[in-house]
Amino acid sequence: MDIALVENDYVLPIAMYRHDWVHILYMGICIIFFMIQVCQRISVDLIYSSKDFKAGFYVPSLNRYPTELTPTSSSISYIWYLVFIWQSTWIIYSIIGIFRRTSSGTYFYQHPCAMNKWCYFYTVFGLILFTPQLAAAARNKYGIGISIFRHLGTLCELIIILVVVHVSLWENLKSYLRNRFFVDVWLTRLLYHNGLALWASVLFYETCLSIIIGLIYGNTVSPSTASIMGCFLLLLGFITLSILENAIFYNSLAFTLSPWLAFLWLLGDIVFRSHEELSSSSSAIWCVRFIFCITCILTCIRLCLFFWRYKNKTIPTFQSPRIYSFVVEPRAF
Repeated sequence: MDIALVENDYVLPIAMYRHDWVHILYMGICIIFFMIQVCQRISVDLIYSSKDFKAGFYVPSLNRYPTELTPTSSSISYIWYLVFIWQSTWIIYSIIGIFRRTSSGTYFYQHPCAMNKWCYFYTVFGLILFTPQLAAAARNKYGIGISIFRHLGTLCELIIILVVVHVSLWENLKSYLRNRFFVDVWLTRLLYHNGLALWASVLFYETCLSIIIGLIYGNTVSPSTASIMGCFLLLLGFITLSILENAIFYNSLAFTLSPWLAFLWLLGDIVFRSHEELSSSSSAIWCVRFIFCITCILTCIRLCLFFWRYKNKTIPTFQSPRIYSFVVEPRAF
């Protein structure tokens, strides 16, 4: 019965397979700036790995002013490489969409792909904001104000893209099902939703870290006080994310789990490293451990609610995403 609903909702083609060259141009520019950022990240790591970190000039920008929330250089590098691999995967998936045709007379990247051309436009804008940040890091220059602006700017751009992609998937779900793009529904959730969310999570953490460094650099507060303030800022972000995905937008964010991977990775690196690397401020150290415990608890709550809702079929199921859209109407942002 549900399948019949899908087939009977057929719409005659309104286009005859004509490419949207503006869309493709945005994709090309996005790929160029993404490759620039990857090369910059690799060059930064190569420069620092070949120098003596004891010499103050060669200490990475984010590690020049150590705080209790500063992960090791290797941990930051590895999480960024994971981010880049994830982004490159959805970029390749998007390129393949240029050559795929749908039954409605359009190419897949035009419709129903959830990553529309405005998403690429905002991605390019975010990359343009953040690219100078890595260039400054390669020269070991750290402007506090401009760094926070670039982190926040790119983070806001990614949040906009995440909202658009989630809403687009919900609005185009019938088109996905009509064209029997069942696998693409899950690829959208895996690649676009989780990939962009992972990127935004790392940027959120580095934004908090930049704010802490800015407070220390400006001699506004002591390093331990700045670290405690950063912990509460992180905690506020974690609680906000938990409320959004568990209570408000749980249907749209049901399969977006990558942010907690990033937070556990970065905070776990801090908690489990040797005590000699941390400062003498016991209050700040215990505050970081408290935040890590809260993160573990929120992650467990997230997973438990996910499996409970999955079992009770209140979110899209792995077995039949097409039937879900007609049984329980998806909730958009």
